Amino acid sequence: GLLIEEEQEETSEDTGWDSDWGAGGSRKDISSLAALTQELRFPNSTSEITLLILRFASEIFQRGVLFMVGDNKISGLGQFGLGMDDADQKIRQTVLSYNDSPFLADIIKEGRHYKGLVEKDKGMEAMLEELGEDWPSEAGIFPLVAEGKVVALLYADNLPEDGEIGETEGLEIFISQAGLALEKAILHRRLQEFEKRG
Repeated sequence: GLLIEEEQEETSEDTGWDSDWGAGGSRKDISSLAALTQELRFPNSTSEITLLILRFASEIFQRGVLFMVGDNKISGLGQFGLGMDDADQKIRQTVLSYNDSPFLADIIKEGRHYKGLVEKDKGMEAMLEELGEDWPSEAGIFPLVAEGKVVALLYADNLPEDGEIGETEGLEIFISQAGLALEKAILHRRLQEFEKRG
């Protein structure tokens, strides 16, 4: 991941970067990466980072939910594509234990992106029940790492149509960039508090 970030730093100033990446025009994940990385450079708030992740993911997936990750729970932050009334509000009230899901707990522990079959365990059944629809044939789960730990988790699939998942490399790069942006935002807030006290 680091290599990509460093190269991008050097070349994103001139437009060459956009046009090189844009050449793969059929790759939604890559064209979104070029467009949204610019917005991620100077986020005004952590909620803006959340919205950018959801916006990016909605280009690739039919529906998704971003969760905040706590010690043994995940709580909903935002969503797209859920076919229920007051979906935003409902997701923000959703709190689930990932202790009930060895599958999810492993992904969080490893901090690695996952794409493929969703293992049926108690925790995943509870989560997918909250989201409505059936069981997806495959899904993408993307941890967001800041300051060395997983602070958020994006779950996304293609229900109700349940089509195959496309390329997600661009989204994975974007989420690691989002982690860095979040670290910057946290650091900025700490500095402000420090100055107030000083």
